[in-house]
Amino acid sequence: MAASKQKKDDPFVVTFEERGDQTIVRKSNDLVQMTRNNLTLSQQRLMLHIFSMIKPEDTDLPSYELSIYDFIKMTGMDPHSGALYKQVRKNIEELANAPIQWIKNNGTSTVETFRWIDKVRIDEGRARMTITLDPVLKPHLVQLKTLYTTMDVTYTMLMRSTYSIRIYELCKSYQSLYLKKKAAGEPLVWNLSMLYEQLSYTANRWSDFRRLALEKAKAEINEKTDVIFNYDVYEKKGQKVLSLVVTIDPVDDAAAQANLDSINSTVRKKSKKKGRPTVAIEDSLLDDPSVITFDYVSAPETTIPYSFGRHRTELREEIVVKARMDQLRAEITPEELHAVEVIIDVLADACCTIQAGDGEQDGGNKTVFGKMNAIILDCGGLTSWLAGVAPRYAQEIIPRSQTMRSPARYLNKVLREDMDNYRIYIFRKAKPAAEPKEELLEAEYHVMDEPVQQTMPEPEPPKVELIPETIVKRQDMRKEFAKFVDDGYLEKTLTSGQRGAYHEIYRHLAARCVPSPSSLRNGLKDEMRLHYLACMNEVIEKYGSLTPLMEAMAHELDFDVFWAKAAKDPNVNNPMGLFYHIIEERALNPIGTIMNDQAQRQKVAAKEKGEKDKWHNESWMDAFEEDIPDDSEE
Repeated sequence: MAASKQKKDDPFVVTFEERGDQTIVRKSNDLVQMTRNNLTLSQQRLMLHIFSMIKPEDTDLPSYELSIYDFIKMTGMDPHSGALYKQVRKNIEELANAPIQWIKNNGTSTVETFRWIDKVRIDEGRARMTITLDPVLKPHLVQLKTLYTTMDVTYTMLMRSTYSIRIYELCKSYQSLYLKKKAAGEPLVWNLSMLYEQLSYTANRWSDFRRLALEKAKAEINEKTDVIFNYDVYEKKGQKVLSLVVTIDPVDDAAAQANLDSINSTVRKKSKKKGRPTVAIEDSLLDDPSVITFDYVSAPETTIPYSFGRHRTELREEIVVKARMDQLRAEITPEELHAVEVIIDVLADACCTIQAGDGEQDGGNKTVFGKMNAIILDCGGLTSWLAGVAPRYAQEIIPRSQTMRSPARYLNKVLREDMDNYRIYIFRKAKPAAEPKEELLEAEYHVMDEPVQQTMPEPEPPKVELIPETIVKRQDMRKEFAKFVDDGYLEKTLTSGQRGAYHEIYRHLAARCVPSPSSLRNGLKDEMRLHYLACMNEVIEKYGSLTPLMEAMAHELDFDVFWAKAAKDPNVNNPMGLFYHIIEERALNPIGTIMNDQAQRQKVAAKEKGEKDKWHNESWMDAFEEDIPDDSEE
């Protein structure tokens, strides 16, 4: 069987919880200089925050998932309004309906249109939303190598004018050119008409523009950022100003860091003072008559309406459509295909039966429909998920169910758990294809004048010993971990706070790699435990030990730093729970965790050598707590 694997066009989703504290934005110079930005202050902040979610190593443009609360915080909405979803919809529509932008393609004679937002999905059940950017933006935000602008958006957090943010972006984009011209004794000149377009400034009176835009931006940039911006009239025609000469000098590192510290300190004080508001949600977009409801179209990618829960036969036929059975027949074995048929039967029964604790809507089980349709939405159907779970059901779940008093109840329970954890099966790595056997050819023998020197084939590299799945006790798993961790090295190189974190990380990961007590009691296979174990073995295969992972996580979760920050953060009610959450999150992306730690240490080494460190990891999201009036948008 060819196991299911993620397709190239599968959505790449990052969450606020994963990357919410990133502050570095990278944009192509064209995206900064050539677009006409007419966003409001809150919309600019939202877009900058989404852009900061993109890491240099990302190869695709991510969608961004965040809670409704975080969205209203960023857009300055009233969290106490009952009609919250209508406010969310209004803000999204304003952003999505911003006038179309045109951007040129470098090296070609073509231009393209784009909007900032491609689509938005709101999940009222989870009170979360996913924002997808226009794909045209990908080459201007992802894998940038040359001609791009880097900025720390922390500097924009307390700015009160849209013009200040835009001019700061332009300053950062043109700063390298300015410094080259300055060294050559040449001025940097901005065409005023072009600047009007870049700022979407519609009035044409120079005195108003200078007062409302330039002077306000100059004051805020010079007070709060890492550059000193100044300007003067360069060219006039009569009384009309045609161009400006600008200077964009960097401030020294100490002053730049002091500005960052001051901004973060102000944000923390405001956050503590205001606290987290109680969000009141009393409306629903589902009942909004202006929200379009299309007639159902039977296709693998479309979600199934609740009303199919009244008709099991029709529902089963629709699930078969989502499964793409023809494709599965070509990918999985006959035994696994039979398991898929059983899964479809159990799923159809579950959707049509209302159990205690489940919701009912239009005759269908709202809970099970929600789980199934979430997979369809994220994966474009049920095919990849079914291909991933089929081996387990064929080999273990179905045979075990046949020994039980109530097989249907057992299958229903297991199926619900696997639907909750569907990503485990979708992103499971494909098994390597068997190498083709060499064809034996008949050889002809010839007498040679000189003997042919024979060379012995190189021996195969020894197989790396991995942690076996058979270990079920925590103390045994800790002993197994000890084989793969250089405890002496870590005790010698880590600080006392890092050593404390390392010991807790070691214990917790060993516990996560053994089956849960409930799975042992019920004879179930703990898939999440196997996922953690696979991640540990992935590190062992790549590095030969778990030491790099333990070291990387200990650096990040240094007790001396972590507990001090947690004590000061009013939003952290359970520091130990947060500590364990971070451990588990990093353990499920172990190679990325190790590479990130290596990159952080390189930055520290570069800083010690005197190179300017432009990275700053303080959280800046709390700036959205403040409802700052934007008097430039009047």
